[in-house]
Amino acid sequence: MKKQDALSIIITFVMGFAAGVYLFLSQAAPVVHKYDVPTEEKVSQFMIVGDVYGVCRNTCPSFQVQADGTYRYLYTPRAGAEQILREGELPAELKRKLRSALTVSALNMQSREIEPAICNSYTDGIDILYDITLDGTQYYLDSCGTDVDPDGAVWSTLSDVWDYFERGA
Repeated sequence: MKKQDALSIIITFVMGFAAGVYLFLSQAAPVVHKYDVPTEEKVSQFMIVGDVYGVCRNTCPSFQVQADGTYRYLYTPRAGAEQILREGELPAELKRKLRSALTVSALNMQSREIEPAICNSYTDGIDILYDITLDGTQYYLDSCGTDVDPDGAVWSTLSDVWDYFERGA
């Protein structure tokens, strides 16, 4: 075997090895380590957004809960302070209560618009607005403007979510 033949074999081996490494890293490795990023369709099936409004003005807290129980809670500890974003996952018991309380029939009843005589936010108080997506349908519950049942399971369970956040989650 000539020196040129040996050199050709070594160069062919190195190029083949490099091509194999490249193909593995660009094609096979991403398949093995596939991250489960929720699609827009999954996210839109169930989500709760809660906003407080009224006397708190620009320090009012808000939260967002996804279908898997992960949350984002945005609040300002006191006037003039920086906003704080807290993220995490709701406890299993609270997720279970949300799933059982938030039914289509309950949300349909409590999202009916009404003309309130007076609202807490009119008299230096606070009101709460919920934007709830359940099975792709959006429901708006407003303590000042929809027919909410303050003693019902829906409102009570949503209050438990606020209590969880206020305790420091």
